Amino acid sequence: MPHEIALGEVYIPPLLLVVVIAYALASFVFFIGGKLGLYRFIAFPMIAELCLMVIFVNVLSQYITIF
Repeated sequence: MPHEIALGEVYIPPLLLVVVIAYALASFVFFIGGKLGLYRFIAFPMIAELCLMVIFVNVLSQYITIF
């Protein structure tokens, strides 16, 4: 299993890929939540988005090898 992903001459760590995917998923979930009006139930939306992103990173790291 590779420890890094090579794009041409640039090496990208797998954790960076997992964080980018998790951020995209968290943003999508919060976008849908905003359209449905779920923001009124969240006291601190930015902290909730960060927590959701951490949860997604943990779930995705189970399927994408980080180390």
